[in-house]
Amino acid sequence: MPDLTYNGWPNRQTWNIMLWMDNDEPCYRAYRDAVARYKAKGKRFGGVAAQRVCLDCLGEATPDGIKVTGTKVRWAKIAEAMREE
Repeated sequence: MPDLTYNGWPNRQTWNIMLWMDNDEPCYRAYRDAVARYKAKGKRFGGVAAQRVCLDCLGEATPDGIKVTGTKVRWAKIAEAMREE
């Protein structure tokens, strides 16, 4: 059965956003801090929070032109990855 994912992610848009968040040090620190704040408050860091952090760091689009507000982005997967780091 063929792998229908994009480098292990649901699609290119989701992969590209997380690629930039993981590889840009200020963005990486921002999401690590956000996850820690949520955890300290006893809250779960979810997709809406992940999208806010990405918008703050990347603006409307990644340097590759992927829109952060795009409908194909799977925010639950991004939030899960951010929580696991």
